[in-house]
Amino acid sequence: MSAVSVVVPIYNAEKKLDKCIKSILNQTFKDFELILVNDGSNDDSLKICQRYCEQDNRIILISKQNEGSIATRNKGIKISKSEYVMFVDADDWIDKTAIEILYNTTIKSDVDITVCNTYKVLGNSQLIKQKNTSWFFKLDKVYDGEEIKNELATAYLHGHPFPASLHGKLYRREILEKSGKYLNRIHFLGDDLFYNLEMFLIAKKVKVIDKPLYYYRQGGFTSKYMPYLFDDTISGYQIQKEVVEEHFHDSREKQSYGICIMLLNSFKTCLVNLFNSQLSDVEMKAQIEKYVSDNNLIESTFNNGSISFFPKVYLHAIRNRDIEFLYDLGLRQYNKTKPRRYLYNILSRIS
Repeated sequence: MSAVSVVVPIYNAEKKLDKCIKSILNQTFKDFELILVNDGSNDDSLKICQRYCEQDNRIILISKQNEGSIATRNKGIKISKSEYVMFVDADDWIDKTAIEILYNTTIKSDVDITVCNTYKVLGNSQLIKQKNTSWFFKLDKVYDGEEIKNELATAYLHGHPFPASLHGKLYRREILEKSGKYLNRIHFLGDDLFYNLEMFLIAKKVKVIDKPLYYYRQGGFTSKYMPYLFDDTISGYQIQKEVVEEHFHDSREKQSYGICIMLLNSFKTCLVNLFNSQLSDVEMKAQIEKYVSDNNLIESTFNNGSISFFPKVYLHAIRNRDIEFLYDLGLRQYNKTKPRRYLYNILSRIS
């Protein structure tokens, strides 16, 4: 049995997959199995995976019909045999010492989860890269017991810059298997966050290291409409409420501030998202009407944290169902990001 299982969910990644797989196979640490899970790709991703399978017997290939990222990742977990599991997205790549450092750190510190720092990169090179400089990575630290809940898990309730992604972490397999009860309530957005939230609440020890070992390929700003964005936003808020009730009795009010502010910030993103659709103005306003009829959204506007954080006019617009104001707000935000989206996409292609 290998020491580490590396799971790579794959969907239409033919242009980036070679770099990802090579970065894993060229690791200084050799005792791992690589599980490639093809999620019904309709490009040449499967052929690329098959070619590598012929070259390295550490690779396990699963090809299935398209089911989405959650089911694809879970398939990899079920197939994996190692005590420790890590995830690499097919668009990204890892440092050649990534598995060695994550595994040795985990064993030496006897932790359930080890988190490394990450570089955000543009395109296919390392010339334009940005390290995560949040306070969580100011020093290498072991978090124990209540520290995990009060310093790391709470980051997922307040939007703090602690990485919510599954990549850049090495998990004890047992932690993964005991978690995941919220995933069937999420279509797509936020599944990493709520899976991690659950795992960090049951983990006994977590190690955070500052060394960047993961290269996250930051694509251009998406112009793709996400039809389930509002539904996932509301589901996430409901999950967070349940977590606060179950785990944060002594700080319920403080944590509720965070989740209400997160919801109302995310709602602005939902408004912008409408302008990426093919919906007419009438149809977009009908969607906004539906959004502001949601009791969870309305409830969040009366939270004391929200009242102190947001302009009154924004909160009043939601409570009073001022569709024209909210439509204009979404349009202004959409137009405001146009130059940045354009520049980012150009830089991404050049690099």
